Amino acid sequence: MTVSEYKKKFGAFRVYTFMLVFLGAAVYLGFTLGGDNQERQAKLISTQEQSIQNLTTENEKLTKDLNVLGVELEVARLAQQHHKTEIETLLDRERELKSKLEFYQQVMAPELKEEGFYIEGFYAEPTLSKDTYRFELALVQHEKTKNVLKGNLNVTLIGSENGVQKEYPLKQFLPEEQALRFSFKYFQLINGEITLPEGFQPEKVVVYAAIFQFNRKKGELTTTFDWLSTRE
Repeated sequence: MTVSEYKKKFGAFRVYTFMLVFLGAAVYLGFTLGGDNQERQAKLISTQEQSIQNLTTENEKLTKDLNVLGVELEVARLAQQHHKTEIETLLDRERELKSKLEFYQQVMAPELKEEGFYIEGFYAEPTLSKDTYRFELALVQHEKTKNVLKGNLNVTLIGSENGVQKEYPLKQFLPEEQALRFSFKYFQLINGEITLPEGFQPEKVVVYAAIFQFNRKKGELTTTFDWLSTRE
C-alpha cells in the first residue's frame, strides 16, 4: 500500500505520528548501538595499547640483558685470548731456554755424551715466502777433543705429500755451490734457506755424518730429529 492509501485508511495524523515514532526509535537505536560499539572499540584499543606497552617494556629489558651478556662474553673472550697468548709466550721461552741450556751443557760438559762428536740439532724457521724455511744444523765435539774434525753430511727430510710418504734429500733444495761439509774443532753451525715442494709436510729429519780426522775416517753418526720440535 502507498502512503496515500494509508492516509485514507488510518488518517494522516496517525500515519505521520507513526512515522515520527519509528524515525525516533531508529535514531535512538542508532545512537545507542553506536555508543556501545564505540565503547567496545575504545576498550579494545586500550587493551591493545597496554599489551603493546607491556611487550615494549619486556623487549627493552631483554635487549638490555642481551647487551650486558654480550659485553661479559667479550670481556671473557679477551681475557681468555690474553691468557692463551701469555701461556704460548712462556712455552716458547721455556723451549728456547731449554734448547740453549742443552747446547751449552753439551759443549761445556763432555761427560754428558760418550761420543766425541755429535749432532746437536736441526732447526727450521719459516720465512715470509710460502713453503720456504731458514735452517740451521748444529755440530759439536767435546771440549777435550783438540783436533779438527772434518766430514760430509747427508740430510734427509721425511714426511708426507698428498697423503703418501715421501723423502727428499736436503741438498736437492740447496744451490749447487753449497755443499754440506763441515770442518771445526769445537762446534759449527751450518745454515741455509730451502723451499719445499708444495704439499709436502716434513715430519722427520735424518742427519748422517761421515767423520774424518787426519784424512782418515774416524767414524759415522746418524741422528733423527722430529720436525715438529724445530723452531716454528
